[in-house]
Amino acid sequence: MSLKAYTEGVVALHQQAQRIGATFGIEVPVTEKQLRQYSKQILLYKCLAVGLVVSWAFVLDASLGCLVTLAAMTQGVGFAVLAMKAAEHRSVAGISRKMLLLSVVATLFRCQSTLLFHGYLPYFGMGEFLFPLFDLGVAGLAVYTIALTYKFGATYEAEADSMWVFWVVPLALILGYVTKADANGNEYTDSMWMAAVWVEGFSMLPQIWMGRMGCNFRSVTAHFVALVFAARLMGMMYWFESYELLKLQEYEWGVGLLTWNYPGYSVVAAHALQVLSMGDFMYYYIKQVASHGTVLAFSGKMDL
Repeated sequence: MSLKAYTEGVVALHQQAQRIGATFGIEVPVTEKQLRQYSKQILLYKCLAVGLVVSWAFVLDASLGCLVTLAAMTQGVGFAVLAMKAAEHRSVAGISRKMLLLSVVATLFRCQSTLLFHGYLPYFGMGEFLFPLFDLGVAGLAVYTIALTYKFGATYEAEADSMWVFWVVPLALILGYVTKADANGNEYTDSMWMAAVWVEGFSMLPQIWMGRMGCNFRSVTAHFVALVFAARLMGMMYWFESYELLKLQEYEWGVGLLTWNYPGYSVVAAHALQVLSMGDFMYYYIKQVASHGTVLAFSGKMDL
């Protein structure tokens, strides 16, 4: 089925919903114009919903561990929506190039672990294979969107994307080495995986910073941040319950088995940082959604 046929089908359902709503005195807040304008975006969200249900029910085990793969899938849809709309509108207004760069760096760090070792991969059904694929997909979409920021450079808001982020990678490498676990049994890849966690902890700060600088967010950018927030929240939920898996053990003669878990606490802290860094944005995002009655009506103005 073509996209045009899909759009016409959605519009027909909308018209039917309007007639039913009028019968019971209920107003449908979404207009036909909005449905046509955001048809591709709606289709992606539907694909995400179907993918989440199918993955949960058939591909992955219905357990907490599949949250890691579901988080990667959700983040992938967010980056796909962002790239698609930027290419369609030939504009990257409201998109932080520095956020995209940090996302690519985080994926490159993590893939040095997940493509060679299995210590940090979810051992739940197909999750062990799906997670690296979604992760690489996010990196590819981020690189593509970075290219669009140069192609449509006249629309890129460099003045608003002014947060100084060059300290993030060196700090993450130091923290990654100091707080690394030993799930891979390889000091280098263990350090790089933990460094990726810390880079992701700071990666969305440039995007939020643009809002604080008075940048007008397009609705698609707001939805992108919301999807990334949902992905980070799922990751935090998983590691909050599973941080004990990262505890270190060492046998000391005359004392016995010693255990400590600063890697687990560090992962939880980094994921909490990821969620908290977007907390104020999500407050205003939900407030806008509540006031307009639909996410499609989000104005995008970050009055922080």
